[in-house]
Amino acid sequence: MHKAGVKGIAMKPILARLGHVDVNTHKTDALHATNLLQFQFWMVTLMAAMLLIVCSAAHSADAHDSVAHDAKNHDLKLEASEKVYPSRAVQGVVTPLAPGATLHKMTLSHHELEAWSFVPKRKDHIEIENRSNITHALYVTYPDGTVVNLEIQIPADVVSWIVPDDAEGEYVFRCWIHPVIRANMTISE
Repeated sequence: MHKAGVKGIAMKPILARLGHVDVNTHKTDALHATNLLQFQFWMVTLMAAMLLIVCSAAHSADAHDSVAHDAKNHDLKLEASEKVYPSRAVQGVVTPLAPGATLHKMTLSHHELEAWSFVPKRKDHIEIENRSNITHALYVTYPDGTVVNLEIQIPADVVSWIVPDDAEGEYVFRCWIHPVIRANMTISE
């Protein structure tokens, strides 16, 4: 009995401490969850700010198309509902190509650019049709890091890109909305 009495007395502080630890563990878990939510909030905010910086630093697709520069003043006079984005292919209208250039067509399905069968060269005109049922926002990253927006592309919409006169190297097509979409296009003359 003497051992049992000592054992009971010796175990009381340990059991009391375990109860104290349980309370503190609960408080620590709640604090950890709160800190995790705050961390996630700030990470999302930081990522959104970074995306805004990248988007505002990106060039429009007309930055490398001299014909589009002349049309800019005309675009300013158009009403918002009449405006046609410079990178959009005009539906049903054949755009004159530069001498020696070729019109190539690519398709975008759900989350991938379909493999293309052409070899792109300088001044070629590339049209990309969105055959998925979701909206995309394609852009092209040049070998020097320049980013060219191809605008928002709703389902069944077509956007276009003209390969620059001085193009050489690897050009990467991506989607702002769906980063999993990626296609590399090598251009050499």
